[in-house]
Amino acid sequence: DKLFKLEREAWLLADRKARKEFRQIKTKKLVELIFEQIQKYSYDTYLPKGKLKTAIEYMLVRKQAFCVFLEHGDVRIDNNVSERAIRPLTIGRKNWLFFGSEKGGQAAANIISLIQTCRKLKINPSEYLEDVLRRITDLPQDKLKQLLPQNWKK
Repeated sequence: DKLFKLEREAWLLADRKARKEFRQIKTKKLVELIFEQIQKYSYDTYLPKGKLKTAIEYMLVRKQAFCVFLEHGDVRIDNNVSERAIRPLTIGRKNWLFFGSEKGGQAAANIISLIQTCRKLKINPSEYLEDVLRRITDLPQDKLKQLLPQNWKK
């Protein structure tokens, strides 16, 4: 809880340089203490196979990756943004299990990728797809990049 409270404070700062400095001064000490306690607990006790042992091993093996956010002010402590972005795919996975063919699966993956890119760029996916599908047949092949969401103009 203390760590995430510090992170909320860090993200209120103006820029990544200020966040990095804040993390170096305040957050780094807490992270080091957390890892010391995890290490101590793993040495001091016999841990049978179980969820706690798995969690401790997970953290210790990935310590360097976990600490990346301390060195980079624009890196988040968690991957919630990524998780939210892939949630629709995870939820629909069972529904999309059978596309009929490999090409059908690839086509669906391409469309889903376009939709997610539109959402990220705050473009209405329906408007985008409707416009692109109308224009794509008349556009020369060398100009197709104009229809990618990041280049798209109505």
